[in-house]
Amino acid sequence: METPKWKPTEDEREVMEAVWMQVKCACEKLKEETNAQDVHIRKMLEEITDRYYS
Repeated sequence: METPKWKPTEDEREVMEAVWMQVKCACEKLKEETNAQDVHIRKMLEEITDRYYS
């Protein structure tokens, strides 16, 4: 049985956009203040999503 695809409402889209901007700014700040590369940040974000959304 196939699960129906989720389609966010306009309010949900606005929240996701705000959260994405915060994450993006935090990643840019991390790169400025440390020697972290994109690959390191990607791995960190994957670990966070695995921990909280698995």
